[in-house]
Amino acid sequence: MKKDFVNSFFYKTLFIVTTGLMIKVLGLLNKIIITRLLGTAGMALYIMAFPTILLLINISSFSLNITISKIVSENAKTHNYSEKRLIKQGFLLSTIISIITIIGLLVSINIITSKWLNNENLLYPILSAIFLIPLVGLTDTLKGFFNGRKQVKVPALASFIEQIFRILFSIVLIYVLLPYGVILATTFSLIALSIGEMASLIYLLIKIKKYPPTDDDSNKNELKTIFKLSFPATLTRIIGSITYFLEPIIYTTIFINLGYNQTTIETKYTIINAYTIPLLTSASFLSIGLSTALIPHISENYALKDYRKINYYIEKAFQFALVPGILISILLFLFPVDYMKLIYGTNLGTEYIKKFAFIFIIYYLQAPASAILQAIGRQKTIFLVSTIMNILKIVLIVILSYISSINLDSILYAIIISALISTIIIVTLVIKQLKYKFNLKNLVNILLISIITVCLGQYFKVILPINFFLISVFISIIYLTLSIYFKTFEIKSISRNKKAST
Repeated sequence: MKKDFVNSFFYKTLFIVTTGLMIKVLGLLNKIIITRLLGTAGMALYIMAFPTILLLINISSFSLNITISKIVSENAKTHNYSEKRLIKQGFLLSTIISIITIIGLLVSINIITSKWLNNENLLYPILSAIFLIPLVGLTDTLKGFFNGRKQVKVPALASFIEQIFRILFSIVLIYVLLPYGVILATTFSLIALSIGEMASLIYLLIKIKKYPPTDDDSNKNELKTIFKLSFPATLTRIIGSITYFLEPIIYTTIFINLGYNQTTIETKYTIINAYTIPLLTSASFLSIGLSTALIPHISENYALKDYRKINYYIEKAFQFALVPGILISILLFLFPVDYMKLIYGTNLGTEYIKKFAFIFIIYYLQAPASAILQAIGRQKTIFLVSTIMNILKIVLIVILSYISSINLDSILYAIIISALISTIIIVTLVIKQLKYKFNLKNLVNILLISIITVCLGQYFKVILPINFFLISVFISIIYLTLSIYFKTFEIKSISRNKKAST
């Protein structure tokens, strides 16, 4: 009985979400400290450099986590591949791509910083990615293996260790190096990403001895299979990363031509991308955790054509994404200034939080819905949707920049519109492909509980002269109690349905 529960989808999801919450809290703590240490000038360098770094690591990681996870989970039933060779070929592919990526970075770095981003101070912060590029593919390969084996605790703890090391070294390095200049401090705060990744890799290599990969005889070409599955998924991520990479370049170019100075442009870009969007999407770790847990379960049952179990997982995934996501959106709506000051030590960008808090609720369905499509082999569909939406985002940035009532906020509106349309399309595709139907009664209950919680929160703000955090805790308890009572967050049903989760 205990073993069944430990192996259940609920237990694994709960573990990932709990670990993800701890990582998120640590990440917020790290962001609070580095934001206050680096200041707006340092954070502007950090945020302007990060899109380029993200593009580079998305190329070098080559979607190996998702790909290896899918192959290993299906292989548990089919025994078509050698897990040992899958890992070796994943390492080989990652190493080759990393070398090409590093060479490409070294060749283009001056053009990126001086011509495209119009800021030569970004040279060393972006070059810090050289240490990170060869590591992410290796860790992604091992995480994919453990996720495919449904040993989700290992990659979750690896991510936790990564965060701990990153935070410790980031704070220490900034504190020590800040007297020597904000550029050096920012560069080493980014190098701390590599230190965290290295710690994660060492942990994964130690744990693989406990869960040794099988070495079954097989005439299958593991490298060809990995490449075939990884390529469309990587293209999807690269398109998104290229868009993210182009955002500051296009945004800066437009507003320089419109007569704005570089400082004003970078400050507004930093406010939106460093403060507003991260706070509005602060519950996204739940969706990402769900995606990690979903892929092996959906892949395995899709191979067996067991649509009853697949629909069960979809229902629970959407529940776990929506219910906590709505709660966080309610808290941000009620206390936008308080949470912005608590996390970032500023009130910059708070005018957007109350305005867009509820709009981002549907966004939390995107990650699990995308994971479901990937698990059933619809990578090309995701790539097509992603490409169209990213092109739309760039077009919107350009068009909205010339509308006087939007102007410098163009990038925020472009992100919101493209994210919402993309989520609606992807969820619609899941419904169509797997004949899934939303539980209308649950949706109505969620809506009513949300309205009650918002009204109570507004009421308590007026009558209770206490700290906003205490009110947040109080209404959170009410919200979660109502959710469990009305079965919109049905934990018991998950643990009971062991047959659907093992």
